Amino acid sequence: MFRSTSLARQGEHRLEGRRVVPNNRVQLLIDGAEAFPAMLDAIARAKQSIAMASYIFAGDTTGVRFRDALIERVRAGIPVRLMIDGLGSFLTDEGFFAPFVEAGGSFIIYRRPSAWRPAWTLRRRDHRKMLVVDDEIGFIGGLNVGNNYAPLQWGGEGWHDMQAKVEGPAAREMTRIFNRTWRRLTGDNWDYRLAPATSRGEVSAQVLESRIAHRYVIQRAYVAAIERARETVRITNAYFVPTHSVQRALGKAAARGVRVQLLLAGATDVPPVLYAARALYQPLMERGIEVYEWHQQVLHAKSAVIDGCWCTIGSYNFNHRSLLHDLEATVACVDATLGRALDQQFEDDLMLSHSIDQATWHRREPHEKILEQIFYKLRVFL
Repeated sequence: MFRSTSLARQGEHRLEGRRVVPNNRVQLLIDGAEAFPAMLDAIARAKQSIAMASYIFAGDTTGVRFRDALIERVRAGIPVRLMIDGLGSFLTDEGFFAPFVEAGGSFIIYRRPSAWRPAWTLRRRDHRKMLVVDDEIGFIGGLNVGNNYAPLQWGGEGWHDMQAKVEGPAAREMTRIFNRTWRRLTGDNWDYRLAPATSRGEVSAQVLESRIAHRYVIQRAYVAAIERARETVRITNAYFVPTHSVQRALGKAAARGVRVQLLLAGATDVPPVLYAARALYQPLMERGIEVYEWHQQVLHAKSAVIDGCWCTIGSYNFNHRSLLHDLEATVACVDATLGRALDQQFEDDLMLSHSIDQATWHRREPHEKILEQIFYKLRVFL
């Protein structure tokens, strides 16, 4: 096992590109049961600023919890900015946010759907889920704000997801990403208000973002890490219809003796993507790749751990929407401590998952196979 160091490199793995920042602590949070209380606690402790982006911000009981927590900080004199996606949060009445705005919070909607916008612009969405408090503590992952993601004891549905708590300079980088979109939509530049970077740990990390002018940044980071893999590649992803370059990288890794394991959604909120993903199971298994499906609550996570040290948690799905159209963000680091946590969670999840058997996979119903091929051919729209 690799030992955690302050360097952005362990074994064959390293972080590349811009804005690799040292002195962070990165913690894995599982599901809304762990993530939501931690996020609400950080909001309650905010002293300087809060910036929050959520693709979905539902107007349900979980949405009320978060909205009211933000309102409390606004009333305490803390600048709070909230950005939601116009399509993802389309079902949430804008009046739901009126108390937040009336209290003095800053609120914008990313690309609100309207009749005058060209139809193709509907595909460009802000799919990120980020919360940054005081430019020092950040949360990034797959969890939207809503009852779907809330724990069962809150009356939620307990969807399976992952969030990273990031403390240190990398949280400040999350604010920079948020500020770029905020400036484009409002004209207000908040970068000059960034708090000084503070040391919180020994982990070097980078926040990778996929945006319209830089569509392949996250995919390239995944492929580079897969190409360096020597022992294990473990990917958990809710919507898995990867490009040929990702499929090739996974296949080559398996060919050189790396154990490649994919944990994918068997219970999903987007059935067409499930069908498209299943069209790939046979060719992936023929390359020696293990495929598992999660059939508990809906799987919504987007994470990976490679060789127990290269780790990523974020909003990025292996589908064409994330690659070509959506604003996405993920934190990446090379850290054996986080790697052990992700490996352990992966193993725990496999115990509750169904292993796809290559020898019997062909026995599924003919209409299932037809739907798989249809939706795979339509994958550029998924």
